[in-house]
Amino acid sequence: MLKHLSIKNYAIIDALEIDFHQGFSVVTGETGSGKSIILGALQLIMGHRSDRKAVNPSAKKCIVEASFDIQNYQLSNFFHQEDIDYEPSQTIVRREVYSNGKSRAFINDCPVNLEQLKEFSNEVVDIHSQHQSLLLHKANYQLQLIDSLSEVSAPNHRELIKSYASAYQDLKGLKNELNTLLSVGDESKNQLDYFSFLHTELESANLISGEKETLLSSLKRVENREEVLHTLQKISFTIDDNHLQIPVNGQLQELSTELQKIAEIDPKYKECADRLESVLIELSDLSKESEVLLSMIEQEDCNTEELSNRLNLINQLEQKHHVGSFEELLEKQKVIESKLSKLSSVDARVLELENQIIKLREQMNATAECISSNRASVSSEIETFLIETINELGIKNGQFKVSIEPQDELNEWGKDRVRFLFSANKGMPLEEMSKVASGGEMSRLMLAIKALLVKHLNLPCLILDEIDTGVSGEVASKISKILQGMAREIQLIVISHLPQVAAKADQHYKVEKIDDLNTTKTIVRKLDESESLEELAKMLSGETITEAALENAKALISNH
Repeated sequence: MLKHLSIKNYAIIDALEIDFHQGFSVVTGETGSGKSIILGALQLIMGHRSDRKAVNPSAKKCIVEASFDIQNYQLSNFFHQEDIDYEPSQTIVRREVYSNGKSRAFINDCPVNLEQLKEFSNEVVDIHSQHQSLLLHKANYQLQLIDSLSEVSAPNHRELIKSYASAYQDLKGLKNELNTLLSVGDESKNQLDYFSFLHTELESANLISGEKETLLSSLKRVENREEVLHTLQKISFTIDDNHLQIPVNGQLQELSTELQKIAEIDPKYKECADRLESVLIELSDLSKESEVLLSMIEQEDCNTEELSNRLNLINQLEQKHHVGSFEELLEKQKVIESKLSKLSSVDARVLELENQIIKLREQMNATAECISSNRASVSSEIETFLIETINELGIKNGQFKVSIEPQDELNEWGKDRVRFLFSANKGMPLEEMSKVASGGEMSRLMLAIKALLVKHLNLPCLILDEIDTGVSGEVASKISKILQGMAREIQLIVISHLPQVAAKADQHYKVEKIDDLNTTKTIVRKLDESESLEELAKMLSGETITEAALENAKALISNH
């Protein structure tokens, strides 16, 4: 339950501290006194969007802090999963909003994001604002009401809803992918033909890494064959040919022998001998290598025309594919192969997606059937309770029906179309509430629904903002009795303008606006018995309290 609320620098509230108690509490005050401001501060705790305009102009930030007792509401899993300190008897939620619009939130001094704040707050407080009755017109809200009650009789209902919602998102993803593939089908076919042609052309060219460099080298050798042969032959002839009177190699061998003789005389001579020995070894290797190269070029059977044609083909392919080198051409070939592979798999992927969609729809239909069954099982109880309650609230001939119609197509919530049908008068057909229910009737319907939720769901704290709008007299007294009954199940805080409601509360708070020379401030006071009696009399007769008003107020309280 909500134990304490602290508000600082929020709108026209400088500092406000309110202790709340179990049971039925009522908050009253003149129009414009600041009741809605307090509700707005509470909604910050609920994770609603912050507005920097809410910060008091004289302050840098506003702070709203609420303390809850959550010992009896099995919320420990939330704290463990979110790694938040668990203090069940004194859980403190704080929201800070800065004048620049930024905000921070904390649960037990642990920083949390707004989603975490909403998840926790929705478990401990339900705020019904004046505008929430309009939600009754919306099909999604009607479904959520039914689903909330379905969880009581079918504990697995929430998991079914989650499972179905997840599958629905998967189905949307599969459909989007399939539609994308089908929408580009013709274009994909054209691309497939184009890339198939390019791939065939490159594949038939049988390109090999490093091939162009080898071709260029071979072509140069062939074109300069005679010069190469002459040079290689001359090397061998000059170094080793015995037809010369004294070959170069022989002359150097003689010099080496003579240098070896004087090598011991001086280290410098030894160095010269060693260097000449190295030259002889290098010359011998050069001679042998030239003979090998000479043999290779003599045996090489290269056709200049074939080499030129091959190089021309490679150059043409490089130009066609706008690449700067042969290696880039090979990379281009890999890219084309990859695109071709993807395009070739489109048909197969379309078939795969269609099969996945069929299978997923079958699973979702089965889940939706279970969800529909759970909803149908609670609809009659909802109808009975609401009809009895609105009859008590002065809609004597009111009729209410939960219409659940199966649809051919699956939707976000299953396969049901849910409508709340209402008739306030005899002989009038049931129609959708948005078409036939007045503002006062909508308020009473919403009160009946809240009473039903309280009866079945474990709600720690319910705050009702002027849910008694549009009613008075005898109906107001009946509303107060229903609120009393609700307060036996939960902590109930009601913002009201009706003395009949205020008289039945266990605690009475008054919101007042105080003006001084420069500012206007809102304060909240908890009234004692005499102050509450005086406030009730004012609500009955206005600022001037008459004896009759006091007697009427006492009568209202005595019927508590």
